[in-house]
Amino acid sequence: MFENIFLIGFGIRAEDELIKILVDNYKESKIFCVSDFYLQDEKTTNSIVNYKIKNDKNHPLLKSNHHEETVINNNDLSIINLPQVYSVEYRNLVAKEIPIIISTQTFDSYYLHCPEDNNNQIITTPFIDSDINIKIKITHSKNNKKNITRNSNSFIRISELSIDSDKYEVKLNEKKINLTFKELELLKLLASNPGRVFSRENLLKNIWDYDYYGGTRTVDVHVRRLRTKIEDHKYNFIETIWNVGYKFNEKI
Repeated sequence: MFENIFLIGFGIRAEDELIKILVDNYKESKIFCVSDFYLQDEKTTNSIVNYKIKNDKNHPLLKSNHHEETVINNNDLSIINLPQVYSVEYRNLVAKEIPIIISTQTFDSYYLHCPEDNNNQIITTPFIDSDINIKIKITHSKNNKKNITRNSNSFIRISELSIDSDKYEVKLNEKKINLTFKELELLKLLASNPGRVFSRENLLKNIWDYDYYGGTRTVDVHVRRLRTKIEDHKYNFIETIWNVGYKFNEKI
């Protein structure tokens, strides 16, 4: 799910309601509260944030310096309060393709401030746990699909992983990964079909051929070597489907 969630433009009461819902349901997420991108009284707001941290150690609530650069560069999901967040700041979030959920009193208010934008998920007050959870899941799913980019059949980008078949080149976080030809072909096949389960026999047929002397064990060996090159504690691209085969993780 989203690592960093920013609450932007909320008053103390609404902020507290959202924090409780998010902390109860997304314990791994870090929550940043931003009164505005440009802070008029940093000392006052920071004292409020520190008070919340001090009085509830279970809240993964972090202090933000509230500058726009910090909000944008560390942002995985923004829940913003209209009309308190000005349109120029909202547009900056949109321009950076940061997932957004809009909080507004009425749907009419949303369309008044964002008349040409119908792609955001909307929550209205009073906040309802189930509604917020559904909107976050929908936003996460849509964001996953946006992270998968294909420019023709020769180039695939999924999150921080890119595969360029024309150049026989794979990069992770813009760092080149050295793969053998078979490893690259295996990765390309799986990454081109995120979520699809391939049996070992199917992979053997597509990447090698049925008569390859190594049998299905060859598939396991290549997957293991591939994982050591592209995976660590942060990335889990290839999932094992026990007694069947493998699939590319569609939730990345």
